[in-house]
Amino acid sequence: MDTLRHRIPFKHADDSDEADSQEVLDEQQQDALLEDLRKENDSVNRTYYTSLKILVGLSGILQLTSFNHNPLVTVFPLTSKETALPLPIVFIILSLFIHLNLVLCFCAEDARVFLQLAAPVNPLSYQSLYLLSAVAPTLSIYLGKPWQTSVWWCTTPAMVFIVQTVMDTIEQSNENIADLETMKYKAAGA
Repeated sequence: MDTLRHRIPFKHADDSDEADSQEVLDEQQQDALLEDLRKENDSVNRTYYTSLKILVGLSGILQLTSFNHNPLVTVFPLTSKETALPLPIVFIILSLFIHLNLVLCFCAEDARVFLQLAAPVNPLSYQSLYLLSAVAPTLSIYLGKPWQTSVWWCTTPAMVFIVQTVMDTIEQSNENIADLETMKYKAAGA
Protein backbone atom coordinates (compact mmCIF):
# COMPACT_ATOMS: atom_id res chain seq x y z
CA MET A 1 0.00 0.00 0.00
CA ASP A 2 2.94 2.32 0.47
CA THR A 3 3.70 2.32 -3.24
CA LEU A 4 0.29 3.64 -4.19
CA ARG A 5 -0.05 7.32 -4.90
CA HIS A 6 -2.69 9.29 -3.03
CA ARG A 7 -5.33 10.74 -5.25
CA ILE A 8 -5.83 14.48 -4.84
CA PRO A 9 -9.29 15.36 -6.07
CA PHE A 10 -9.92 18.45 -8.19
CA LYS A 11 -11.07 21.40 -6.12
CA HIS A 12 -13.26 24.09 -7.54
CA ALA A 13 -11.89 27.54 -6.70
CA ASP A 14 -14.36 29.47 -4.61
CA ASP A 15 -14.10 33.03 -3.33
CA SER A 16 -11.83 32.20 -0.39
CA ASP A 17 -9.36 30.32 -2.60
CA GLU A 18 -9.20 33.12 -5.17
CA ALA A 19 -7.71 35.49 -2.63
CA ASP A 20 -4.92 33.01 -1.89
CA SER A 21 -4.12 32.15 -5.50
CA GLN A 22 -1.66 34.21 -7.53
CA GLU A 23 -2.66 35.50 -10.93
CA VAL A 24 -0.19 34.87 -13.75
CA LEU A 25 0.20 37.92 -15.98
CA ASP A 26 1.24 37.77 -19.60
CA GLU A 27 3.98 40.07 -20.92
CA GLN A 28 1.56 42.75 -22.08
CA GLN A 29 -0.21 42.84 -18.70
CA GLN A 30 3.15 43.04 -16.93
CA ASP A 31 4.23 45.95 -19.13
CA ALA A 32 0.92 47.74 -18.52
CA LEU A 33 1.20 47.20 -14.76
CA LEU A 34 4.80 48.44 -14.70
CA GLU A 35 3.85 51.48 -16.77
CA ASP A 36 1.01 52.30 -14.35
CA LEU A 37 3.36 51.92 -11.38
CA ARG A 38 6.00 54.05 -13.11
CA LYS A 39 3.45 56.82 -13.81
CA GLU A 40 2.18 56.74 -10.23
CA ASN A 41 5.75 56.81 -8.91
CA ASP A 42 6.61 59.78 -11.15
CA SER A 43 3.51 61.62 -9.94
CA VAL A 44 4.40 61.03 -6.29
CA ASN A 45 8.02 62.04 -6.92
CA ARG A 46 6.91 65.29 -8.57
CA THR A 47 4.77 66.00 -5.50
CA TYR A 48 7.76 65.33 -3.25
CA TYR A 49 10.01 67.62 -5.32
CA THR A 50 7.41 70.40 -5.30
CA SER A 51 6.93 70.05 -1.54
CA LEU A 52 10.69 70.17 -0.97
CA LYS A 53 11.03 73.28 -3.13
CA ILE A 54 8.28 75.03 -1.18
CA LEU A 55 9.58 73.93 2.22
CA VAL A 56 13.22 74.82 1.58
CA GLY A 57 12.17 78.09 -0.07
CA LEU A 58 10.01 79.13 2.88
CA SER A 59 12.74 78.14 5.31
CA GLY A 60 15.29 80.17 3.34
CA ILE A 61 12.99 83.19 3.29
CA LEU A 62 12.46 82.85 7.03
CA GLN A 63 16.24 82.74 7.52
CA LEU A 64 16.63 85.88 5.38
CA THR A 65 14.02 87.79 7.36
CA SER A 66 15.53 86.80 10.70
CA PHE A 67 18.64 88.98 10.48
CA ASN A 68 17.52 91.13 13.41
CA HIS A 69 14.83 89.08 15.09
CA ASN A 70 14.29 85.46 16.12
CA PRO A 71 10.79 84.51 14.82
CA LEU A 72 10.14 82.19 17.78
CA VAL A 73 10.42 85.14 20.18
CA THR A 74 7.28 86.58 18.58
CA VAL A 75 5.29 83.49 19.52
CA PHE A 76 7.10 82.65 22.77
CA PRO A 77 8.27 85.91 24.41
CA LEU A 78 11.48 85.95 26.43
CA THR A 79 11.91 87.19 29.96
CA SER A 80 15.59 88.14 29.51
CA LYS A 81 17.09 90.62 27.06
CA GLU A 82 19.99 88.56 25.69
CA THR A 83 18.73 86.24 22.95
CA ALA A 84 21.08 86.35 19.98
CA LEU A 85 24.25 84.42 19.39
CA PRO A 86 27.44 86.39 18.92
CA LEU A 87 27.85 87.31 15.24
CA PRO A 88 24.41 86.08 14.15
CA ILE A 89 25.00 87.30 10.59
CA VAL A 90 27.72 84.64 10.14
CA PHE A 91 25.35 81.87 11.21
CA ILE A 92 22.56 83.21 9.00
CA ILE A 93 24.88 83.26 5.99
CA LEU A 94 26.00 79.71 6.87
CA SER A 95 22.36 78.65 7.09
CA LEU A 96 21.60 80.21 3.70
CA PHE A 97 24.63 78.41 2.24
CA ILE A 98 23.25 75.14 3.61
CA HIS A 99 19.82 75.93 2.12
CA LEU A 100 21.47 76.55 -1.25
CA ASN A 101 23.15 73.14 -1.01
CA LEU A 102 19.81 71.56 -0.11
CA VAL A 103 18.28 73.08 -3.23
CA LEU A 104 21.15 71.62 -5.25
CA CYS A 105 20.41 68.18 -3.76
CA PHE A 106 17.10 67.99 -5.62
CA CYS A 107 17.60 70.56 -8.42
CA ALA A 108 21.19 69.90 -9.54
CA GLU A 109 20.23 69.27 -13.17
CA ASP A 110 17.97 72.35 -13.28
CA ALA A 111 20.80 74.48 -11.84
CA ARG A 112 23.26 73.12 -14.41
CA VAL A 113 20.90 73.97 -17.28
CA PHE A 114 19.98 77.39 -15.82
CA LEU A 115 23.61 78.39 -15.29
CA GLN A 116 24.62 76.80 -18.63
CA LEU A 117 27.36 74.69 -17.07
CA ALA A 118 28.98 71.73 -18.83
CA ALA A 119 29.49 69.65 -15.68
CA PRO A 120 26.82 68.93 -13.08
CA VAL A 121 26.81 70.94 -9.87
CA ASN A 122 27.59 68.69 -6.91
CA PRO A 123 26.25 69.74 -3.50
CA LEU A 124 28.05 68.95 -0.26
CA SER A 125 27.38 65.56 1.29
CA TYR A 126 24.65 65.24 3.89
CA GLN A 127 27.30 64.55 6.54
CA SER A 128 28.99 67.87 5.78
CA LEU A 129 25.64 69.66 5.82
CA TYR A 130 24.79 68.13 9.20
CA LEU A 131 28.16 69.21 10.61
CA LEU A 132 27.82 72.77 9.31
CA SER A 133 24.21 73.09 10.45
CA ALA A 134 25.05 71.84 13.95
CA VAL A 135 27.47 74.70 14.69
CA ALA A 136 24.87 77.34 15.61
CA PRO A 137 22.60 75.16 17.81
CA THR A 138 25.61 73.66 19.57
CA LEU A 139 27.02 77.11 20.31
CA SER A 140 23.61 78.30 21.49
CA ILE A 141 23.29 75.41 23.92
CA TYR A 142 26.91 75.79 25.06
CA LEU A 143 26.44 79.51 25.78
CA GLY A 144 23.22 78.81 27.71
CA LYS A 145 20.95 80.84 25.46
CA PRO A 146 17.17 80.60 25.95
CA TRP A 147 15.43 77.58 24.46
CA GLN A 148 13.77 79.76 21.81
CA THR A 149 17.18 80.65 20.39
CA SER A 150 18.42 77.07 20.44
CA VAL A 151 15.25 75.74 18.80
CA TRP A 152 15.41 78.43 16.13
CA TRP A 153 18.94 77.44 15.17
CA CYS A 154 17.85 73.78 15.04
CA THR A 155 15.61 74.49 12.04
CA THR A 156 18.50 74.19 9.59
CA PRO A 157 19.57 70.70 10.76
CA ALA A 158 15.88 69.75 10.67
CA MET A 159 15.70 70.91 7.04
CA VAL A 160 18.77 68.81 6.19
CA PHE A 161 17.09 65.79 7.80
CA ILE A 162 13.82 66.36 5.92
CA VAL A 163 15.54 66.76 2.55
CA GLN A 164 17.72 63.70 3.11
CA THR A 165 14.73 61.59 4.16
CA VAL A 166 12.60 62.62 1.18
CA MET A 167 15.46 62.19 -1.30
CA ASP A 168 16.20 58.73 0.11
CA THR A 169 12.50 57.86 -0.23
CA ILE A 170 12.46 59.00 -3.86
CA GLU A 171 15.63 57.03 -4.62
CA GLN A 172 14.23 53.93 -2.92
CA SER A 173 10.97 54.11 -4.88
CA ASN A 174 12.90 54.43 -8.15
CA GLU A 175 15.02 51.41 -7.20
CA ASN A 176 11.88 49.43 -6.36
CA ILE A 177 10.44 50.13 -9.82
CA ALA A 178 13.73 49.07 -11.41
CA ASP A 179 13.70 45.88 -9.33
CA LEU A 180 10.17 45.12 -10.52
CA GLU A 181 11.32 45.51 -14.12
CA THR A 182 13.99 42.87 -13.56
CA MET A 183 11.38 40.48 -12.15
CA LYS A 184 9.43 40.26 -15.39
CA TYR A 185 8.81 36.72 -16.51
CA LYS A 186 7.61 34.95 -19.61
CA ALA A 187 4.36 33.09 -19.13
CA ALA A 188 3.54 31.02 -22.17
CA GLY A 189 -0.18 30.63 -22.61
CA ALA A 190 -1.12 33.18 -19.96
